[in-house]
Amino acid sequence: MTQLIETYRGEALAWEADELGHMNMRYYFAKTAEARAIFCTKLHLKDAYKADGFSTLIPTRQHIKYHKEVRPGHGMVVRSGILELGENTMVLVHMITSPSGSSASGWTAQSAGEGAGEGEILSATIVETLEHVSRRTQTVFPWPQRVRMAAKPYLVDMPAAAAPRNIDLDEPIVDPTIAQADALDLPIIGQGMFEPSECDAFGIVSATSMIGRISNSAQHLKTAWPDLDFTGDSGLSGALLEACARHRRWPRAGDCFVIRSGLRSVTTHTRELCHWILDPVTGKCWSSFVGVGCRFNLKTRKLVKVDQATLDILWPGIVDGLKP
Repeated sequence: MTQLIETYRGEALAWEADELGHMNMRYYFAKTAEARAIFCTKLHLKDAYKADGFSTLIPTRQHIKYHKEVRPGHGMVVRSGILELGENTMVLVHMITSPSGSSASGWTAQSAGEGAGEGEILSATIVETLEHVSRRTQTVFPWPQRVRMAAKPYLVDMPAAAAPRNIDLDEPIVDPTIAQADALDLPIIGQGMFEPSECDAFGIVSATSMIGRISNSAQHLKTAWPDLDFTGDSGLSGALLEACARHRRWPRAGDCFVIRSGLRSVTTHTRELCHWILDPVTGKCWSSFVGVGCRFNLKTRKLVKVDQATLDILWPGIVDGLKP
């Protein structure tokens, strides 16, 4: 396996933390987007994220797995490599680590031989599938030969730590619509309008912003969290362990959205949620998101198992036939 290369170095900022006291999920994707841009410069795609660029790389699927919390003030390093290079697609893996002094315990990346610096703790992994898109025609087209040649030194094997744990990435998917959400009686957990600040250099809403809208609304899915009071002082909340976003269409500033969601499964340790971000005008899907969460103790910073009585409350809320 070729070593991953460093593509981002910085730290988690206080304003990037949420009510759980750790970095909100959207900022893992935001820092990965910066890492991707740096990686593009190695592939002779230095203008990939400039407004006047000829082509760009657009994510269609992003899988994230969390390994250790990143909290404000923790240093962060991202290292990246190419898992697959297709005719007009690319699969990148990003390993996000923090110095071992930032966390009390965790997975030591160097000891696992997966391209991290000595003494670093693995915080998260992101594997994303990207399409090579012409900015002029908005169509997918093949990689030029110079990119294929430049990519060879950066081809790596899938790190074991980045492989899915709770989510089936090969599960058949649908192209959800509002009509399908109505048929499944999925509740509305969020709605609004995408702001100009959520757009990238091309004027389209970024994947990071769409994922952020899920984060802003997830607690409203009452069937998934009947045992939690997010405004109370119980010391318990819900935390995300793993997720997969699938992006289908790209809204612009001023486009509206509605999020329809449901509970897919529950165990004593986890509960799986599915969210559809839909266009209320056309009824079509902007993006879908499957997240595996848990009940989380804010004091011990650990997962809390649920008892049979709680499972009995959760099971009736499961929506059969709900696909990402």
